[in-house]
Amino acid sequence: MDDGSSEAVRDNGSGTPRRSVSDQVLTPTLSSQSYVGRFEEEAVEVLERMEIVFRLVVDVLDPGGKNVVLRNLEEVRLTATAQIKSLSAFLKMRRRDLKEQGSQLKSRIHAKLACCQAATGVQIKSLLSLHSDGKTAKDALRRTLALLLDAAEACIFSSWRKLKICEELFSALLNGISQITVSRGGQLLRVLLIPLKPLVNYTCAQADILGDSQGAMFEAVAKLSCEIIEFGWSKDRALVDTFIMGLASCIRERNDYEEQDGKEKQAVPVVQLNLIRLLATLSVSVNKREVVDMILPLFIESLEEGDAAVPSLLRLRLLDAISQMASLGFEKSYRETVVLMTRSYMDKIKNVGSGESQTVLPEALTERVETLPAGFLLVASHLTSSMLRVDYRHRLLSLCSDVGLAAESKSGRSGADFLGPLLPAVAEICSDFDPASNVEPSLLKLFRNLWFYIVLFGLAPPVQQNKLPTKPISTSLSSTGSITGATLQAVSGPYMWNNQWSVAVQRIALGTPPLVVSSVKWLEDELELNALHNPGSKRGSGNEKAAVGQRVALSAALGGRVDVSAMSTISGVKATYLLAVAFLEMIRFSSNGGILSAGSPSVAERSAFSCVFEYLTTPSLMPAVVQCLTAIVYRAFETSVAWMEERTSDTGKEADRRDLILSTHVCFLIKNISQRDEHVRNISVNLLAQLKEKFPKILWNSRCLDSLLFAATSELPSAQVHDPNWVGTVRSLYQKIVREWITNAFSYAPCTAQGLLQENLCKLNPSQKLVMDSIFSETRICMGKNDCWSGIRTANIPAVVDSAAAASGAMKEVLEGSTLGSTASASASVKCNRAVEIAGVRKLYNNIGGLQMGISPVGFGGGPGAGVPSHQSLDEMFLTRFVQLLQQFVSTAEKGEAVDKSLFRENCSQATALLLSHMDDESEVKLDGFSQLLRLLCWCPAYILTPDAMETGIFVWTWLVSSAPSLGALVLAELVDAWLWTIDTKRGLFASGTRYSGPAAKLRPHLVPGEPEMPPEKDPVEGLMAQRLWLGFLIDRFEVVRHDSVEQLLLLSRMLQGTMKSPSHFSCHPAAAGTFFTAMLLGLKFCSSQAQSNLQDCRIGLHLLEDRVYRAALGWFAYEPEWFEGNIKSFAQSEAQSVSIFVHHLLSERTDATLLDSSLRGRGRESDLRNMADACHPVWGQLDNYAVGREKRKQLLTMLCQHEADRLEVWAQPLNKENTLFRCTKIGSDKWVEHVRTAFSVDPRIALALTSRFPTNSSVIAEVTHLVQMHILEIRTIPQALPFFVTPKIVEENSVLLQQLPHWAPCSITQALEFLSPAYKGHPRVMAYVLRVLESYPPERVLFFMPQLVQALRYDEGKLVERYLLEAAHRSNLFAHILIWHLQGESSPEESENDGTLLKINSFQAMLPVLRQKIIDSFTPEARDLFQRQFDFFNKVTNISGVLFQVFLHLYRYIPFSL
Repeated sequence: MDDGSSEAVRDNGSGTPRRSVSDQVLTPTLSSQSYVGRFEEEAVEVLERMEIVFRLVVDVLDPGGKNVVLRNLEEVRLTATAQIKSLSAFLKMRRRDLKEQGSQLKSRIHAKLACCQAATGVQIKSLLSLHSDGKTAKDALRRTLALLLDAAEACIFSSWRKLKICEELFSALLNGISQITVSRGGQLLRVLLIPLKPLVNYTCAQADILGDSQGAMFEAVAKLSCEIIEFGWSKDRALVDTFIMGLASCIRERNDYEEQDGKEKQAVPVVQLNLIRLLATLSVSVNKREVVDMILPLFIESLEEGDAAVPSLLRLRLLDAISQMASLGFEKSYRETVVLMTRSYMDKIKNVGSGESQTVLPEALTERVETLPAGFLLVASHLTSSMLRVDYRHRLLSLCSDVGLAAESKSGRSGADFLGPLLPAVAEICSDFDPASNVEPSLLKLFRNLWFYIVLFGLAPPVQQNKLPTKPISTSLSSTGSITGATLQAVSGPYMWNNQWSVAVQRIALGTPPLVVSSVKWLEDELELNALHNPGSKRGSGNEKAAVGQRVALSAALGGRVDVSAMSTISGVKATYLLAVAFLEMIRFSSNGGILSAGSPSVAERSAFSCVFEYLTTPSLMPAVVQCLTAIVYRAFETSVAWMEERTSDTGKEADRRDLILSTHVCFLIKNISQRDEHVRNISVNLLAQLKEKFPKILWNSRCLDSLLFAATSELPSAQVHDPNWVGTVRSLYQKIVREWITNAFSYAPCTAQGLLQENLCKLNPSQKLVMDSIFSETRICMGKNDCWSGIRTANIPAVVDSAAAASGAMKEVLEGSTLGSTASASASVKCNRAVEIAGVRKLYNNIGGLQMGISPVGFGGGPGAGVPSHQSLDEMFLTRFVQLLQQFVSTAEKGEAVDKSLFRENCSQATALLLSHMDDESEVKLDGFSQLLRLLCWCPAYILTPDAMETGIFVWTWLVSSAPSLGALVLAELVDAWLWTIDTKRGLFASGTRYSGPAAKLRPHLVPGEPEMPPEKDPVEGLMAQRLWLGFLIDRFEVVRHDSVEQLLLLSRMLQGTMKSPSHFSCHPAAAGTFFTAMLLGLKFCSSQAQSNLQDCRIGLHLLEDRVYRAALGWFAYEPEWFEGNIKSFAQSEAQSVSIFVHHLLSERTDATLLDSSLRGRGRESDLRNMADACHPVWGQLDNYAVGREKRKQLLTMLCQHEADRLEVWAQPLNKENTLFRCTKIGSDKWVEHVRTAFSVDPRIALALTSRFPTNSSVIAEVTHLVQMHILEIRTIPQALPFFVTPKIVEENSVLLQQLPHWAPCSITQALEFLSPAYKGHPRVMAYVLRVLESYPPERVLFFMPQLVQALRYDEGKLVERYLLEAAHRSNLFAHILIWHLQGESSPEESENDGTLLKINSFQAMLPVLRQKIIDSFTPEARDLFQRQFDFFNKVTNISGVLFQVFLHLYRYIPFSL
């Protein structure tokens, strides 16, 4: 806050002297001194309350002041007037005149000014509420206007003017002046404009608003001036013109300024500089040709003849002002300004380095480097007239050519300093230019010249690296160095100029047409190219050194594709021109991927390959030139590919944009194959093949496939030219490409390929379908075979093959003998029929005006438009019906009833056709309802979970994602949710408790520990088969989305995380092998996508998921191997093949644990590595060396999967000796030991199951025994480990290991009975464990083993078995009766060879009746009665044989022998 005051302009514009406020401020009077006291006595709280009152009054008056009592309003207005009148005196005070200082003074000033601002609002609102036009009202308005003008003038000269509250007060005062003036028409216009001019001059005279920051007061004055001029333009034009001319004339006034306070004399008055800015702002804001025509001539006259003719600050301000006026687009002012600016720029370039300008003024340099280029850019940015833009584009390009020619003779790199500042303006004016349009030769030559100089001066960004330029703008005029080195630096970098110039060159490239000036001799005529050099230039045609440098740079720009020696026939200017073409095309492709900017939004975007190939279509080119142009095509292609690869991880609109660009290039290359030039055709085919290899997703892009099939089935563009050879060659080439395209698409994603092919067949006419049938007549679907491609691909997976058959809408058996065309045509016909049904019903519904469902038909009552749109109500009706039908199917499946598969398929197909017809409709019709229908179409197959229902689901899902790719993410999201639901509900693959299969199921529960479960009501194999089909479809979708859709990859990641979260929730059903390993294969294939850039940030998560996949896969081998016996054709073979393909993926998968380490270190995430090594791994637990352990687990899993594949293959084809895809190689004993230890570290049950898989391998059994005994405390819950520490030898030694038996988990009855044999000698601990196991089962479950229990009595020295039998007999009469029967059966003595054995037999025989009697004695009376009746009946039945024998003997005596 300064204590001085600024000098004021003393002329009010009318010739009469005006009182200067500053004169009174310099020496306060007595009255002002007294006012200081009054101001300090005024309380801040009073001012604040007054402000609140004023603001409330303004709020009340806002809707209309009629409701306010006039007396009260007048009182408030008088109070507000008093505050405003006191403002002028207050603003004259200085800080030193006041006693308060610091924050107190600041608060008091703020309160006073805020109160005055609110008072201004009251004054304005109260006056505006007066509707009288009488003299009193007019006088009040004039007085108020004068009062506000004085207050505003006081604000300008106040020492508090820099305070924000003072600026706001000033703006409020000027706003009030504007409102008062406008409210009374033109009556007060003359009253205002006379004092407004000095007010504007006072504001512009303030030195503190000079510069880029104009200040709030300046902006408020400019706003007021604009409003008054716009208002007065139609009221009093002459008065407004006088006001404008009065302001403009002040610019040319020459006033003498005396030095003040020792300051130097100012060369340019501040008021003139700010008036120029104000007038420019007025011209732009008012935007009237007449205003510009009044002001611009004065400005131009000053620039050409006045003080601004020489470099100065005034000239810079005038140039900026005229550029703003030219940007308005008024033709006369535009042309005058552009001519002046162009001439000025050329003059500055010509003067650089001349003898007259050895010392360059800063203003002259600023004019050339900043002011004029900024003016050119401003005009280019704001011109809207197409005619003027065309003219301006031509003028700017001509200027660039002239500048380049003039600068080319300068030494060093000064050419870039001259041409570079113009590039942003050129880029802006070319931003709406269509490079593919017909360009006039003159304009095309100007583009050629521009790029010639851009390359010559090194202004283009380097094409060998994508570093952004960092060096600031250069103004050097000379530099030394090799021409060759400078040119090579322009190719390889680093960039030496301003970053804005580099960006401008990239924008220019987007709007530059191909530099083919002539269709005949565009490169042969060197005269024009030589003319781009000044005579005697170091880079001219006569300088061989410069020519060699250009050839070297050209070879470097082409990536070494063309050697320098091969360019010997190319002159220096030709090499520079070709280098310009190379820079242009590579920059074009690196800026936006190679899409030509369309001049109109309605014009479809085109591929920039159309520009690149246009060079090759020129006839009679030299071989060296053809070689260079071909290299340019390939370099542009590589640039485009790199651009798209950098954006692989983009999502949303950016990803859609990237895919659109890729498909645009592919469609162009497909169309370009029909070119007559064989060289162009070969290049197009080669580039198309490379795109398919780098971006396989184009195989399933509907736009690309449409373009290919249309090109292959339609007439050639130049078919009218009779050339049978060319037509035949192109036809055969298209057919070959179509076959390869379809074959590759089917090999990776057959489901999606089926759907897309069917959709395209629906669009072809009958003649085109005939052509397609001929193309596919020899193409058959390879059902899991490698006849059409090398290696194992997705289509070799049995689950994918079955899903592809479902997606085609035909049975797998039918597909094996049919051609691709016939199958696709049949399915396409089905889809077309469904769509026609929906369209037909809708048309009929529209014709009859609805079905009288509460809707007024159009034309019947209510007039047109009274009813609801008929097709919308029909959609609602269809929607409700289909939702109900699908919900009924779900309800039927939940009840366990069978679902009619044909009806289900029909309803799903019709619902899909309805949904897709809605996708074509632009109206929003019950979007939530259609979302519900989509959800049901995805969930119904999961609810039903049968192969038939899943085949229908896959057919529908493929139809949806093929016809409406935008639904792909929604469909996949619903499918992922449904899949996770099957995990939660334990269905299909996740029915972990289902074990009713294989040999063990027939003897259950005797071979498996625990109580038996009831068999499932539904065959689990159906769920497994359905989920295998489901997995095939998901693998198909993964192959499609893995390359571009990060959103869908994240959805699949969520599904796989839920699938692999627990290795124990998988079913161990023997029929689940194929489904299980297909799920594991999907997990590993997903993890292998970590090599792609779109998942680089998820590498740690992918490695963790991969570990979970390995853990789940190893969990399959925690159970003994079993076999599944079923009547499904080729089921066993497909199971074996599924496991074999999983093994193949394991063997081909690269080990990238070291890559993980390097990638993390490269990203500065070494802490993650330390945490992984030191902390407990979430899957494997504590690890010593993750990489080594990972490799061991992978080797173990590979070996087990190989064995499983061999085992299933033999089960599928037992008589085929050469049917094994993989055989376990010979493994040494050390490796077996390592496998066992690895398996035990993962899960001891896996190691125990190894003994079942390899029962004859002594190394495995020995190591398992060793590990069990070493870690016996850790495996108490695993009954399968008992045989490895409860052995006859251990029992004989009475080892301490037997002390664990009381804590051991119960085993199966079969395993427990093994310990009752003589080899275990009735050890008490062993016998106690056996009895504990037997007691854990109901007696009825032990009946099957009664003979073994009775024989165990022979070695029951501790009477433990006898005690168990008595207790079990007491609990179950059935057990007691069967035991008694077995005891009676063992009552006869057995023969023996020695006395010891006979002694044991005798003791055993003696014990049997005793035990029998004990059981009988323990019966209750009811049980004894039942026993007596049953056994009496049995005795009678068994004794009948003796009675019948006596009868037979008696009859035998009387039968004659002759009979």
